[in-house]
Amino acid sequence: MPPGDRRDRRSDLPRARKRGRAWFVRDAVIVLVMALVVFAVFTQLTWFTVRRDIGERVLVEVRGGAPLREIARELEKAGVVRSSGKFVLAVRVLGLTEKLQAGTYEFGPRLSELDVLRSLRYGEVAGRRITVPEGYRASQIAALLERKLGIDSGEFMELVHDPEVMRSLDVSAPSLEGYLHPDTYRMRLDATAREAIEMMVEETMSFLEGPRRQRAESIGLTVHQVLTLASIIEAEALFDRERPRISAVYHNRLERGWRLEADPTVRYALGKYGRKLYYKDLDSDSPYNTYRNAGLPPGPICSPGKASITAALYPDPDSEDFFFVADGDGTHTFSRTFSEHVKAKARARDRRKAQDTGFSLDTDEDG
Repeated sequence: MPPGDRRDRRSDLPRARKRGRAWFVRDAVIVLVMALVVFAVFTQLTWFTVRRDIGERVLVEVRGGAPLREIARELEKAGVVRSSGKFVLAVRVLGLTEKLQAGTYEFGPRLSELDVLRSLRYGEVAGRRITVPEGYRASQIAALLERKLGIDSGEFMELVHDPEVMRSLDVSAPSLEGYLHPDTYRMRLDATAREAIEMMVEETMSFLEGPRRQRAESIGLTVHQVLTLASIIEAEALFDRERPRISAVYHNRLERGWRLEADPTVRYALGKYGRKLYYKDLDSDSPYNTYRNAGLPPGPICSPGKASITAALYPDPDSEDFFFVADGDGTHTFSRTFSEHVKAKARARDRRKAQDTGFSLDTDEDG
């Protein structure tokens, strides 16, 4: 190799060393910057997890399609986040810019910005726990939802009787009376009447699927008839232990072709709730009057609970009773024959007089 070539190669070494040092500095700067970014993000997210007391609960409305900065400003204005800018940064770093859901949200009193972000990401909108008691009529449920959620009771009742709504829910009935399942629900603050109805009807139909529907078919009843009978049991029974026996009385009467003679159906027909029933009321001209009409009424008279539906499907198999009378303490005396029933009514009447309970039903609430 010529000497000149060796000198040229040696002269390149300082330049190579300079380039190496430059690359090292550049790489070090990149690593440092990345470390600072990671540290900043970590600090931001750590700051986001700190819980704090914002005082009373607040509602925030997130518009559909609202820009991220607008959402952040509304949250800051409500005191839910401390800095709209930091909130925007966190949302973007986490890649959630397009994943925040619209709705009315309720926040507080103790929460972190991460709690807020999680609620918006998963659409955990504000709601209320609403308990629909067993035995409520549709009109009572409508009033309850209006009081608790501001749902218009008039609109609710229109939908209860709307044939299109019933078709969409696969219900063939005069109305949705009895199909609004009594239970505890979590409903959004901005829930509509239709959404509430759909939720309750779907719960009823779900409960009546599978073995219960098969049982109904095996005893010759449709779902509608089961709910109708269950609603009468619901209106008559106070204690769960008596429901199968009350059910047996009505099943026995139906098998014999007797009229059910159930006072609650007359009350429903006349709209007489919490007032006296007189014997003349038992002659009212209504398809719901089971003193005049044989068989089940056209539909349910209230919303039966699970225990009453189960009792309608599974009456007491050992009962041969055809009558029962209220004893005045929530229980009933059951009888096989009419003569036994007359004696039971007399004893119940004497007890009520002795106790001076002010029992209001002239018909003795007998079945």
